[in-house]
Amino acid sequence: MSALENIDIPVVRRRAPLRVLPRPHRSRTWPKATFPIVILSMLTISMVGQLVLQTKIQQQGFTLADLQTENYELNAQQALLQASVDKQSTPVQLAFSASNLGMVANPYSNLLVLPSGEIIGFSKKVRGNEARIVSATPTLPTRQVDDTPGLDTSQVNTPVPTEPGQATPNLHLSQGG
Repeated sequence: MSALENIDIPVVRRRAPLRVLPRPHRSRTWPKATFPIVILSMLTISMVGQLVLQTKIQQQGFTLADLQTENYELNAQQALLQASVDKQSTPVQLAFSASNLGMVANPYSNLLVLPSGEIIGFSKKVRGNEARIVSATPTLPTRQVDDTPGLDTSQVNTPVPTEPGQATPNLHLSQGG
């Protein structure tokens, strides 16, 4: 065996010459313009949705303003009705209305003591010939004023208003010394 036999010599093989192959035919289901069309359609849909949402929000804002105005008007009407009820439910107005209806105040009234439930007084039926306490044309009760130092007593026994809308006379205080 010789030394030449132990050496491995690579064998070079010849390649076939290179050539250009035709492009393989791919079956495309999507054309090249599909991606921009999808993006533009999504953008259009989102803009239309935003426009519809904004319109609905504005419409609800107008509805809210109308409801708040109606609420304000109803609160004002309730206040007027409550003032009317308060005016009609004063003791003087109730007595005057009862007198106009022919009702007579019971001079034999009873008192009820709440903690114990005890009744003070006695019940007696009113016949109608008792003295009328409330007349059809009520007279104004008078205000009694003590002789307080510094008080102008020229307006002692000033009339007290019986109607809720009547003005209360002012008592003038002078600076006494």
